[in-house]
Amino acid sequence: MWIINIGSYRFLFFLLSLLFLSPVSTKLITGDLPNLEKSESGSPYYNDLYSEDIETLLIDWSIDKIEKYATSNNPLYLAEKQNISISRGDVITAALYRNPVFNYQAQFLPINNNSFYNPLTGASTSTGGAPEFAPAVTQDFDVGGVIDKRTQVAKKAFLAQIASFEDFDRLFRLRLRQNYWLYLYVTELINFQKEFYINYNDLLKLTKFRADKGDISPLEYDRLNLERIRIEKDYKDSEILRAQVAKEMRFLIGISPKNQTLVINGKLKFFSTKDLGLDLKTFNIEDRPDLKSLQLNAAKNRLNIELKKKEGSIAPFLNLGGEVRHKGNEAYAGIFATIPLKVFDRNQGEILKAEELYKKNILEIESKKKQIYAEIRAAARELNAREELLSSYETINLLEKNKEVQGKFRTAYIRGASNLVTFLEAEKNYITVLRGYYEQLYLYYNAIESYKAAIGKLGGIDE
Repeated sequence: MWIINIGSYRFLFFLLSLLFLSPVSTKLITGDLPNLEKSESGSPYYNDLYSEDIETLLIDWSIDKIEKYATSNNPLYLAEKQNISISRGDVITAALYRNPVFNYQAQFLPINNNSFYNPLTGASTSTGGAPEFAPAVTQDFDVGGVIDKRTQVAKKAFLAQIASFEDFDRLFRLRLRQNYWLYLYVTELINFQKEFYINYNDLLKLTKFRADKGDISPLEYDRLNLERIRIEKDYKDSEILRAQVAKEMRFLIGISPKNQTLVINGKLKFFSTKDLGLDLKTFNIEDRPDLKSLQLNAAKNRLNIELKKKEGSIAPFLNLGGEVRHKGNEAYAGIFATIPLKVFDRNQGEILKAEELYKKNILEIESKKKQIYAEIRAAARELNAREELLSSYETINLLEKNKEVQGKFRTAYIRGASNLVTFLEAEKNYITVLRGYYEQLYLYYNAIESYKAAIGKLGGIDE
């Protein structure tokens, strides 16, 4: 074992202490970034993904409560949210300084039997004298402000990722709510089609009895039976459609499928936009998260231009180092500095690319603003049109009048005061009005959700 003079290494230890006395804190780097992590166990809506009791609870839940549960349990939603944490890691990486480099060099080591080195006295019979040992430490220092600018770029990218997730959240909630209203619409269809199907079965028995007695022609019975088959087909088709919508709802809510009918609380009933507190004249397109995302990306790329210029400056980094050389009884220290000079490659290509990308972002923002205005205007026009139509239905009490007329024709046919053709025509009109009314209600609430999504007021990850 070689004897090393520890005192001769004080200079080296001093350099190492400068590097490690101030460790980088991850919390300090990301302390000014928004933290969106919430404790799921603290949420009253949080349950296990495969809980057997969730579907029984849905019967009593409103759409807002279902939405709250879905955004806490849907794996697709939670996976998308993980991108925020991933982007936070990029901020940490961008803010870290370069690692120091430790170098150890040994020279004049004997390699044949003619040379002798005495580890006790340090004497050597070789012509090179005693072996020489030289440990050294080097460190890059950011003199051009590259790391600070890179951190600013990463933080803007982090905020842009949050805005991007907010846009995903907006579209996810829109999809969930549209399927919710579709489910209620199909349920209303099934309810009145089932009622018609049962009534036609009863009416068919009466018609069969009258046909057997000879009071009516057997053709009337056959015609009525064909109408019953048509209603049964519509009824079964609606049940199939509800099963398909239920599959989509289960996926969006984040619950496992079951061999039972999904039951959701709610009923289609008309409320005006005034009753719902919805103002169609006041909106701000800056609330749209997809626009926010583009604006933050533009801000990031503007900072990226400055970053590329700093990286291409004459001397963005200064490399400082120190070493201690020990040879026999001699020991001495040294310091050195290295500056990589950017003479030819000054990042010209990267700067140009960053500038052109920023120009592209500006054009995308202008295009997105026009698109948003068009979406809002189209959604508002559709919503106004459907509200006016439903308001006129409510004014004339359409459903009650339609039911009253249908009841009179049914009674007249049973008593023999009306023929089959007139009765069937009245029945078709009644079914058409019912279907049309509930379809308009569904489209009305669908238009409300589309309008709220268009103005950027549908849900939010900070709720």
